[in-house]
Amino acid sequence: MHNGFVGGWPRLRRRVEALIPDEFFPARVGTTDSEALFLAILGAGMDDPIAATQTVLATVSEMVDEANEPLRFTAALSNGKDLYAFRYAINDAANTLYYRESSSELLVVSEPVDRDHSRWIAVPNHSILAARHGSTGELQQFGPRRLSAAE
Repeated sequence: MHNGFVGGWPRLRRRVEALIPDEFFPARVGTTDSEALFLAILGAGMDDPIAATQTVLATVSEMVDEANEPLRFTAALSNGKDLYAFRYAINDAANTLYYRESSSELLVVSEPVDRDHSRWIAVPNHSILAARHGSTGELQQFGPRRLSAAE
């Protein structure tokens, strides 16, 4: 799930697609920024989805900064056991993200789906909701990891 966009996509598309490793590029069947971002994140290493997302978003953040464009990344990634829901933006306001948790389930949505808004918790901007198998959801601060020249 991705609720957001890469500003200036027509100009930045080729640069973002270059982040997709060759082994994952055959899976690129669409033309959306969402698909390109997810394939780049997948290629960056799903052993640590948070670090992979930080690495890719750091590079894309630099691209949109150079182009004076916005980036909104409100997204969810899952490996079938763990769930990672991100809310991040630069040069713009992030799209909303909410969650509700009970003893047996975690529900993540863009907007509350019922009238009882008091039961929903807003995920702050520059945050991630990490719900690892067997654990409750945990909010963490999130920001792209910008690589130094030495890396």
